[in-house]
Amino acid sequence: MLKAMRGGQRWLTGFFIVALGGVFVFFLVPGMGRQARPSSGALIEVGSYRFGVPQFEAERARRVAQYEQALGDQFDAKQLADQLNEITAGVLIERAILADEATRIGLVVAKGEVERALLQSPSFRGEDGRFDTEAFDRFIAYEYGTERNFMVDQRLSMLASKMMQLIGESSRASTAEARDSLFQRLEEIRIAFVVLDSNRNAEDIEIDAAEVAAFLAEREEEARTLYSQRAGVYDVPEQVQARHILLKVDPAADEDEVAETEARAREVLKRLQAGEDFAAVAREVSDDPGSKDSGGDLGLFGRGQMVKPFEDVAFALEPGALSDVVRSDFGFHIIRVEKHNLAQQTPFEAVRDELARELVAREKTATRNREVADKLSAAIRAGSSLEDAARAEGLTLERSDWLRHRPDGFVPGLGAAQDLMITAFALSPGQSSDLVFPVESKLALVELLERRMPEDVNIEQGIEQEREQLSEQKRNLLAQGWLNQRRMELAEAGKLVVDLRPVSQAR
Repeated sequence: MLKAMRGGQRWLTGFFIVALGGVFVFFLVPGMGRQARPSSGALIEVGSYRFGVPQFEAERARRVAQYEQALGDQFDAKQLADQLNEITAGVLIERAILADEATRIGLVVAKGEVERALLQSPSFRGEDGRFDTEAFDRFIAYEYGTERNFMVDQRLSMLASKMMQLIGESSRASTAEARDSLFQRLEEIRIAFVVLDSNRNAEDIEIDAAEVAAFLAEREEEARTLYSQRAGVYDVPEQVQARHILLKVDPAADEDEVAETEARAREVLKRLQAGEDFAAVAREVSDDPGSKDSGGDLGLFGRGQMVKPFEDVAFALEPGALSDVVRSDFGFHIIRVEKHNLAQQTPFEAVRDELARELVAREKTATRNREVADKLSAAIRAGSSLEDAARAEGLTLERSDWLRHRPDGFVPGLGAAQDLMITAFALSPGQSSDLVFPVESKLALVELLERRMPEDVNIEQGIEQEREQLSEQKRNLLAQGWLNQRRMELAEAGKLVVDLRPVSQAR
C-alpha cells in the first residue's frame, strides 16, 4: 500500500526482423547524411534501395512490439520516439547494405525459399498443424497491404540473413580459443590491497583560515560546483511527516460497501478525537500493511509522493492536528501530521567556507596519499611485500574473497579497478606489484595471495558453449565494423541519404 501510494507478435522478431546477434540494436546511425532529401518520396535511400513511410512505420512497429515484450512497463515509446526513429533507420540501412553486398557476390533468394520458410513457421499453422491461409492473408493485409510488398521485404531480409551467415562462417572461434577463454573466466584469485582514499581521513588535515581565503580567491568556481552537486542537501523541499489509518475499499465497490466503510472510518475518528493513542489504534484497525506495524507512520515525504487527496490534506494540516475522513482510490484515511518542514534553501555564501575547507582538505589528503603510495611502491621495488610495507606505514591491508575476471574489474571495497585486476591476475602467489593504481578518488596497490585453477572437467564441459559465445562476439564485432565502414563509404559517395523529418514531425 505504502509503496503504491508513493509510486502514485513475438514471432515477428524471430522470423521477420534481422538483428545482429539476436540483441537489441541500440545505436545512432553514424555517417547518415541529412543535407539532401531522398528522391521519390523515400525517407531512406541506400544504393538502389528505397524505404518510404509505410516500410519505415512497419519496421518501427515491429521494434516497438519487440521492446514492449522484453521490457514491459519500463518501455515508453513516446518518450523514446526520436531514439526509436534512429534505431529503425539503422536497422533498415544495415539490412539494405547486407542485402546489397549479398547480391554483389552472387547470393540469391528464390521464391521457393520464402515459401518454405513460411510453411515451416509455427506462426501460420492452425491447431491441426497445417498452414493457415486465412491467418497468413490477414497478416499480409495488416502488415504489408499486398503480397508483392511482403515478398520484396522477405527477399531483402533473407538476403541480409545470408550475408550475416557468411560473415559468421568466417569468424568461427576455434576450440583452443574457447578453452583459453573459459580457463580465463573460471580462474580465481584472492588479493590483498591497500586503499588510500582522498575523500577519507581528510579531517586529520589542519587547514587555517588563510588557506580557505586563498582557495576562494583563486578557485571559488570549484566550490560553487560542489555546492550545485549537493543541491539535495542545501535545497530541502517542503516535507511532512504523518501517520495515517487506512480502511480499504475497492474503487469499484457498490454504494452500500462504500457507505459502510466510511461509517467505520468515522467511528475510528471518534475514538481518536476522544483521546485514544493514534499509533495503537492504527496497529489495531489500519489496512495498510506498509505502515500498520509502525503505528501508521509514513515518515517524511514531499509533494508528489502521495495520492493527491491525501497530499492536499496532509500539507494543509498543522502538526498534531487530526484530519477528517479523507477518501482516495485506496479507501478512507484518517491523517495526523507529526511534523511539517518548510522548504529551506541554504545560500552558497553561508557554506562557501565549509566547501572550500573540504576541497582543500581533499587536495592535501590526495597529496599525502600520493607520497605514501610512492613510499610503498619504493619499498616493494626494494624487495618488501606489500603487507610489510603497509605495516611499516601503519596501514591496514584489505583482503578479498575469491575473484574472477570481470569486464569492469570490480573489487568489493575498492570499486571498478580494471588495470589493477589485470595486473593481479598476472602476478604469482605471494608477489606484490609496485604499480600505484588510481581508482576514482583512491590510490591502490595490490598483492596476489592465492590462485585457484579451474578443474579440467569443468573446462571440457563448457568448451562448446564458450565456442558459440566467442563466435557470436567475433561475428558481431566483424559485422559491425564492416557495416560502419560501408555506411561511411556510402554516405561520402552520396548513396546513403536519410530524412526522418516527415515521421518525426508526425509525432
